[in-house]
Formats: sequence, structure tokens, C-alpha cells
Amino acid sequence: MKKLIITLFNALIFLPIFAIGQSSSNSIIIKSYDKLDNIKINKVVYYESPYTMIAHQPIEANYLPSWYWGYCANNYPLSFKNYVAEANSFLLPSKSLSETKLKEYEIKFKKLKLEDFPLPYVYCYGEIYFTDKKTKKQYLAVLAYEFEKESPNMEFNKIDILKFEIPKNNRYKNNKIKSDVFVQVYDAPTFFNYYVLDKDGVYKVGDNVEIHENIIKNGNSNIMIGENRLDHFVDMLKRSPNYIRSYIENGDRFFETVKQTPNGIVVIGKKRKQP
Repeated sequence: MKKLIITLFNALIFLPIFAIGQSSSNSIIIKSYDKLDNIKINKVVYYESPYTMIAHQPIEANYLPSWYWGYCANNYPLSFKNYVAEANSFLLPSKSLSETKLKEYEIKFKKLKLEDFPLPYVYCYGEIYFTDKKTKKQYLAVLAYEFEKESPNMEFNKIDILKFEIPKNNRYKNNKIKSDVFVQVYDAPTFFNYYVLDKDGVYKVGDNVEIHENIIKNGNSNIMIGENRLDHFVDMLKRSPNYIRSYIENGDRFFETVKQTPNGIVVIGKKRKQP
């Protein structure tokens, strides 16, 4: 497989949450997003039907998430009519690039083929909107899986969460597991990408390491964030007073606000086409 051309920021598009800033100390504390004292969660979206990108190209035409243009400015120049002129509008000033570099990236990207991407299939399953209590700045974490192979029937709400607990060494001993269309999800890492709500009201690409280490973990290297797998995220949803779920029905994406009850999930908001 050909080597993927280094992208705009010379870094991974989605950063594995457990791969940044881990401490070698034995006093690691695992905390969930909703258990952190330094941030306030404003909204959580669960994409039961994933928001999907293939070779960085978002495949849905009728719905653009709040982070769409920031993502494309960083990864998919073909979404812009004039990438060189428009991209910096969706990048923080500290991340802006010269016209020369933007043009070079656009030209290189146009030459790429699917096989040039080692993990071309990206399936986003969650968004966590939160505020840093100290600075009052607002942020967004996008949760996703990246796969080498396509999963055309991916529906996260159909995944048996209990299978995450099957030890990896035993995963392929069971014939039913071998035929499971979701098998590549169980041991894969969640990748996070962070965005910052700028003063112009646009979510722009943030510094993944900076936000994770100094905003999320508040500078504490002994903290590990728990939502590093789909089952952890779903567990957090059970504790949430409410959240937004999103699914595709007859080719259209819809959103509903729901809450967990002893009798299951109850819809408390109108069915709509925006979060």
C-alpha cells in the first residue's frame, strides 16, 4: 500500500484518545467526560447511522455537521469552490496557511487514489459539545472509527455492546463472531478530533493534543478519558439526562432528542433534520 501523503497539519486526522499524553505512573485515573469537574457538557449527539467519510470525502449531501467545513479545510479541499481563498476562514489564526501551501496541498490531494489512504473509511458515531469552565470557551469532540475495509451496513445501534467484553484472544474462536459484520469495531480505537467555537460562530480545527491534555485533562497526566470505545460512549449516554440520536431513514438523516428511562429510550423532542 502506498504511503499516505502527509496532510495539512502533518498529523493524524483523528487522534487515538488513549495514545496521547499517557502517563507511565501506576496511579492512572479513568474518568468519563461527564465526570470531569473542569468542563460542562452542553450537548451530545449519537450517530446511530454513522456520518461517513471515504478518503476524507463526506458522502452525505443533504446534511452538513457543524464541523464539516473545518474538517474539509484540513482534509478535503475538493469540497470548496476555491480552496485557497476559502480554507483559512475555517482554520484558527494559529493554524492558517499561506496560499502557496494550500495550493500545494490541493494539487497533491487531487492526485491521490483510494489505495493511497491506509484507513480510508471513517465512521463518525458521536459528538460531545462542551465548555471549559475556566475560560468559557466552547469546544466540540468528534468520535469516529477509521477502517481499512468498508462496512457498508454499519449501524452502531445494532452492535451488541456486550461483545466488547470478549477477550481479543477469544474473539475469532467463535464462528458467530467471525461472521459478525461489526467485528472490526470491537478492538478498534476511537479517534477523536477537536474543534473550537470561534468568535465568528464557526467551529474550527483545534490542536488535538493541546485540547486533550490541557482542557479535557486539565494538565493532569494521570487522567485517562473513558470514552475510547463505542461501548464506553453508550454507557455515558445512559447517564445523560438527555441526548440527540441521529439515524438515516429512506435516505434522509433525522435527529431526535431522547432520554433513558427504566422502560427504555423515550423520545422527548420532535423528529427533525438538524440537531
